[in-house]
Amino acid sequence: MFQDQLEEWCRLNGHPVPTKKKTPKKRKRKRKASNSLSTRDVKELMGVNRAVYSRSRGGAYRQR
Repeated sequence: MFQDQLEEWCRLNGHPVPTKKKTPKKRKRKRKASNSLSTRDVKELMGVNRAVYSRSRGGAYRQR
């Protein structure tokens, strides 16, 4: 009711008609995948904590 009166007054007096402000939409957060691996699991798969063997003098394998 009041909005209609305001629009009418604006038209009669040469003012721009106010428009309704659009509220921004809320974005939905993405959920983590339930089957995601922990940091420890990823390091285990990459072999970070495994023993490292290399060839040394005479071609023998030794642990570094």
